[in-house]
Amino acid sequence: MDNYQTERRYTREPYNSVLEFTVLLTQATELKRIAARGETVDKSPAGIGLLTDFPLEAGHVLEWDDQHTKGNLHIALVKWALQIENSYRAGLVFI
Repeated sequence: MDNYQTERRYTREPYNSVLEFTVLLTQATELKRIAARGETVDKSPAGIGLLTDFPLEAGHVLEWDDQHTKGNLHIALVKWALQIENSYRAGLVFI
């Protein structure tokens, strides 16, 4: 995780909010959409940090509705994910 901290262009600031998101997964020729939820831990103009029970992996794509602007959709790529006991801490970059 320290390598990602030094690679960041923007400093992240603490940000706690419940986030309901959809994980987009490709299995064979099928696109699966799995609903999940987590809690943001920090944010920057380029991405967010997330804590969730869903087993996120680098490369997963997540989407969620903007909580402040109806009809605005956010899409992010999981840049890294670490399992911490029964939870996952992930760094997301907006795409």
